[in-house]
Amino acid sequence: MPRIAVDLVTTADQRELAMAAWRRANRTRPRPAGDLRSQRVRTKLDHAEVLLLAHYGHRPAGMLLAETYLEEGVPDPDAGHLAMVFVDPAVWGSGVGAALVRHAQALEWSRLSTWVRADNARAQRLLATTGFTDTATRSSLQDGDQIQHWTWRTTMSPRG
Repeated sequence: MPRIAVDLVTTADQRELAMAAWRRANRTRPRPAGDLRSQRVRTKLDHAEVLLLAHYGHRPAGMLLAETYLEEGVPDPDAGHLAMVFVDPAVWGSGVGAALVRHAQALEWSRLSTWVRADNARAQRLLATTGFTDTATRSSLQDGDQIQHWTWRTTMSPRG
């Protein structure tokens, strides 16, 4: 089995690889991403607080974008939000998604949150296996898709 490596993205070339991983992951969606969504994702990647890129062997295979959580518009320095987690379908089940999430869990935040589409069982399994809990909070996207809120807290003692 190839080695999985996760790196913090620091260069434009790495951002391009993360964008390519996002595109590959989106090929499996019922509604492919259009130009407007692609541009919004590119802008988020260009200005990401934390952008992680996973390699499976030597192949770029996934990306995760995280940012400081906003509580009613106010940044919470102890909490992060996983805004995007995408894995190339060619390596689904390989552990790439879990490696990305675990890397994010090792960052300075003591809590993480994310939203996932209610019909995305694969993402829900990933979150459950990496220690996230479904909060039972539900919402709807503009396109009408239902989403679920998930959270994670570190088991370590609070940081100094």
